[in-house]
Amino acid sequence: MTLLTHRIGGVDRVVVMTLVIAQYGQGGPDVLRAENRDLAAPGATQVEVEQKAIGFNYFDALQRRGFISQDEPGRVMGIEGAGVVTAIGAGVTDFAVGDRVGYLRSQGAYAATRLIEADLLFPLPQDIGFEAAAALTVKGFTAWLCAVRLFDVQPGQTVLVTTAAGGVGSLTARLATYRGARVIGVVGSEAKRALAHDNGAVEVAIGLDDAIDLVARLTEGNGVDVVFDGIGADTADRLLDVGSVRSGGTIISFGASGGWPKADPDAVARRGATVVAPQVPNYIKTAAELRAGMAEVFALYRDGGFGEISPARYPLRDAAALHAHVESRTASGISVLVP
Repeated sequence: MTLLTHRIGGVDRVVVMTLVIAQYGQGGPDVLRAENRDLAAPGATQVEVEQKAIGFNYFDALQRRGFISQDEPGRVMGIEGAGVVTAIGAGVTDFAVGDRVGYLRSQGAYAATRLIEADLLFPLPQDIGFEAAAALTVKGFTAWLCAVRLFDVQPGQTVLVTTAAGGVGSLTARLATYRGARVIGVVGSEAKRALAHDNGAVEVAIGLDDAIDLVARLTEGNGVDVVFDGIGADTADRLLDVGSVRSGGTIISFGASGGWPKADPDAVARRGATVVAPQVPNYIKTAAELRAGMAEVFALYRDGGFGEISPARYPLRDAAALHAHVESRTASGISVLVP
């Protein structure tokens, strides 16, 4: 945040500026632009947050490429972050200046300082670092949603996790391992095999064809209990067609790195399977739901459910470089932007 003095109408006025990363057009990382913008005073129900860490999600890349929403020239990118309250609106009672806070699913995160509605924030405990919080909001919440709330992973179950070296995939694999499951990981290259093992996978497949063969061997043809899928596209159909999911099993599609997930109803019915593609906003419709969910995520983190969180750090100004790295398919794990 920068304070500039301008002479307006013969009077010196202080103008507050903040660095943002805005999107102009749809396409590659080159449509992202770093610029300074005026920062207004918070409205009655708003909070001003000086951000300490901003999460990157593959959602950001999909939005930038035009797969999520229509083009809005000048839109500030990003949906999650963590920081410190620096000002509050007249009607805000839940937070005070100096409070540590986080949020998810609120457009405009790629900013050094931003305004946000108070009911979209959750309190950030003192023992949770800002970068860990930015890594655990969308991704940790989604992993918890998959492996606890939607499918209560139990000891002894066999779980298949695609994108097991990615953001949500890595946390989901760790959480399923923590809960006692046998995890089979799927990654896109040999270079990511070791990371998937580090995330708890006892066996790792390179690509979906290899995964189908591995599942058949390890489950003696019975299929896994649940698939947590970050690829999307026709992944569910392929796994159902060859019996990689047990009869009555579940597929939870949390991502779409390969395209929007789809499943043939006939294939689902033949296997007696459940296929779910959860959207996080449906589970945080109120401030109470958001704060209760994040409290559970942080409790799991304290207990070791997500392992050590050490995200790769990029300066906020280098957001385009982060996007390019992720889309090169050589990136792995979790990344954050730091103003």
